[in-house]
Amino acid sequence: MWEAAAFVGSYILGSIPFGYIVGKIKGYDIRKEGSGNIGSTNVFRVVGKKEGIFVFVLDFLKGFLPVLYFADISVLGGVLALLGAIAGHMTTPFLRFKGGKGVAAGFGGVVALMPLTAVLAFGIWVLLVGIFRRVSVGSLGAALSLPILYLFLAEPMLKSVLFISILIPILVFITHRKNIRKLIKGEEEPVF
Repeated sequence: MWEAAAFVGSYILGSIPFGYIVGKIKGYDIRKEGSGNIGSTNVFRVVGKKEGIFVFVLDFLKGFLPVLYFADISVLGGVLALLGAIAGHMTTPFLRFKGGKGVAAGFGGVVALMPLTAVLAFGIWVLLVGIFRRVSVGSLGAALSLPILYLFLAEPMLKSVLFISILIPILVFITHRKNIRKLIKGEEEPVF
């Protein structure tokens, strides 16, 4: 019962399209500007730095809060809450099931579920963004590091958490297909 509530409740919270809402308030349809993505990076580039940071915080919290709550009840509940928050962000019914890439919501959930792994993955993200100046490179690299870091840091090893740490990079790579093509062609925009 708790596990179903964890997924459904987190999906609903995760599906709130904060990037789209903030863009609309500022007079932009973020889906038609920049990369067309409703996430914080596109809001940062199109609408403004403050707005992009604000959207990142809101998207982070929609992953962090439900996972923190449900993981306290059961680890499986936390894992399902994380999956629900990411799925909600990526497939929001409020925008005809076309959402963001799930990175900020996923990161929030990972911080709640496996904090040390999340901190180290964030360090990898910062390093890669600093070197390559591309948020997508940082996101892809940090996502890839999750299962590796979890394998080295987890005591005890929990199969459900290992599963989600493997699934997240797969989802991140799927949602970053266009970015990967742009990176290969040398067309991906730098963040600074």
